[in-house]
Amino acid sequence: MELTSNKNLTTIGRERRRMPRFHLLTRVDIAVASGGDLYWGSMLNLSRTGVAVVLRHDLPMNHRIAVRFHFQSLDGKEVVEELSAKATWQSGDSTGLEFEAPLTDGSPALRKARFLMTHIEAKEAGH
Repeated sequence: MELTSNKNLTTIGRERRRMPRFHLLTRVDIAVASGGDLYWGSMLNLSRTGVAVVLRHDLPMNHRIAVRFHFQSLDGKEVVEELSAKATWQSGDSTGLEFEAPLTDGSPALRKARFLMTHIEAKEAGH
């Protein structure tokens, strides 16, 4: 990875992530609960506690939203998984979303996100 400015060094140095991030290219839809608005974007990275997305819309901070992840199964069918989250930060077109329930053992969110968990578990195992 190439850093291009001191600002990047400062940002990375202050960042205190609780969970490692993994890359997964997939489409996401963002549904804002309070207004019924639906936006689409793409995933930047994923962790057990949240996701960063590229989204060309401002989201209300700390309001409940639904994040819909779109995948293709091995047999070619579209699979959509939905998790509740809230926007916790925005920078340009990037937005950080924190899951309502982290994807950890015993979490009800695990049943809703089998494809996401398969990807996270493979990355955690070094695949």
